[in-house]
Amino acid sequence: MSDEVRSRDSMIYEQDLFIDGEFVESESGGRFDVENPANREVVGSVPDGTAADVDRAVEVARETYEDVWRHVSARERGAYLLDVAEAIEERYDEFVELETRENGKPLEQSRSDVHEAKEGFRYYGGAADKNHGDTIPEKNGLFDYNVREPYGVVGSIIPWNWPPMHTSDFTAAPLATGNTVVLKPAPEAPLSSLKMAEIWQDILPDGVVNVVTGATEPGVRLTSHPEVGKIGFTGHTDTGTKVMEAAAESITDVMLELGGKNPNIVLPDADIDAAVKGTTDGLFTNTGQACAGCERLLLHEDVRDEFLEKFITVTDDMTIGPGMDPETDLGPLANEKQFEKITEYIEVGKEEGATVLYEGTVPDDTEDGYYVPPVLFGEVTPEMRIWNEEVFGPVMSVATFDSIEEAIDLANDSQYGLSAAIWSTNMEVANRMARRIEAGIVYINNYNNGTFLGTPFGGFGKSGTGRKLGFEETLHEFTQNKTIRTSIADDERGDLDAYYE
Repeated sequence: MSDEVRSRDSMIYEQDLFIDGEFVESESGGRFDVENPANREVVGSVPDGTAADVDRAVEVARETYEDVWRHVSARERGAYLLDVAEAIEERYDEFVELETRENGKPLEQSRSDVHEAKEGFRYYGGAADKNHGDTIPEKNGLFDYNVREPYGVVGSIIPWNWPPMHTSDFTAAPLATGNTVVLKPAPEAPLSSLKMAEIWQDILPDGVVNVVTGATEPGVRLTSHPEVGKIGFTGHTDTGTKVMEAAAESITDVMLELGGKNPNIVLPDADIDAAVKGTTDGLFTNTGQACAGCERLLLHEDVRDEFLEKFITVTDDMTIGPGMDPETDLGPLANEKQFEKITEYIEVGKEEGATVLYEGTVPDDTEDGYYVPPVLFGEVTPEMRIWNEEVFGPVMSVATFDSIEEAIDLANDSQYGLSAAIWSTNMEVANRMARRIEAGIVYINNYNNGTFLGTPFGGFGKSGTGRKLGFEETLHEFTQNKTIRTSIADDERGDLDAYYE
């Protein structure tokens, strides 16, 4: 690792909670450090927020909604969001570097993430005044129409794997639809959200968005707070279950973006080179820390050996190192807890009897960071934990099949249903398979699990409820439907001039 990379990694970003347009300390007075997973150096410091801090933030958000934000027109809200997008563009390089330092991912991937964060505000800025209701035909002199109205306060809880993008996803759409927001970022990566708050402070009315950092306590309070009308959560399925349980106490609506154990199916007529490249992208983006990444590889027995030979060659050529190094292909895992989890799963796979088809090595000069090499397990069977449980790292399980029906059965043999991929030059077969795969999004001849604004993103089963990123579906996620019925006229025919006689 170069001295230049080390010196840039050592920069410290310190910030406070963001409540009512001001940066303030937590009522606890406590703080915690944020470390760079590439070398464990401290790169930031933020308050250790409490339930009392959440109460304060929700009260501000509620008052701001009632007194200010609900009276701002949809077109004006859109203009605010477009201004936020422009401000992110102006500070683009700052966000990119900060994300790599707090999350560990390679700079090129952080660039993509910050770009998507900016585009999220731009997209929903344009969508803000297009959230229309419907009209229902007149009957018996009565006329019905419905309108979309905000929940009031939205509580957003986001993870550490894509901090700027998740910050945008769970603030831009709620704001566009007229809600105020209390945001709880992950304690492992809160810095990008607080840097975004610096922009909100300059552009948005005070109290429209509030940010409370901390560990478990503020998240628990936010999900159970009676003044929060909607919860948006992205994270592990087990935590999502607890969020749903807590929200049930107040009958609070929830949107859950949870885990995945996504199948990647290679048929005998697939373009193997394209499938290898797509699989590499699908597995190793963000060091495998992606809910839509491909952890299960299903290979037809006729192409198994050719695919694995090419895939292992590509994988072995990857450079493991710190995200700040432009030569890095695979960065560290995002934090110590993640490192311990992934290394444990690798041992579990070996103990269960899976064959290690490939296991990389970590360079000696990265020993201080949370690095795990790529691991490819073969002869994995459906009863193994590494086949059923979300690993969330650069670890992939391989199984073979000899018929399309067997492939579909293997693909659907999961509690999750977030994404899937099919590789085939026969588009009729691929599209018919896609209809039978139980997943929220199916890729055909690609594994581009990046965001496509306008396309609803979400899963089946334990992969969550609701959809983000789409147009109508996401606008509806953060609004409630109200029907208004009015008496306008009877249905008798007659001379309209008679009304004035």
